[in-house]
Amino acid sequence: MPGNWEVRGLFGNEFAMESAIEGLKRLERVPEFKVLDRRNLQVVLDKRDEKTRVLVKNVIKIAHGYVEGDAPLGEYDAKKAEAKKKKLEEYEKKVRAATQKKH
Repeated sequence: MPGNWEVRGLFGNEFAMESAIEGLKRLERVPEFKVLDRRNLQVVLDKRDEKTRVLVKNVIKIAHGYVEGDAPLGEYDAKKAEAKKKKLEEYEKKVRAATQKKH
């Protein structure tokens, strides 16, 4: 099954993420998942498998998590990088404006 869609989950603690992983393992077709860090989980599935996508999102919510991303594979990272770049540019603009006022 080619993984071309991702669902990202954010959890408040490690126990909540562990319970979500246990819930994923109980699904009929266990999707491919990856623990990104202590509180973030990435689940990769097929775009056409709407039923499993809904189940994965429900498992995350039941485990007291937040569905942070539900998009094509790689799009979440691209959006996050774009937002980070935009914030950095705004910060640099403020710094330049502040230094110009001093002179």
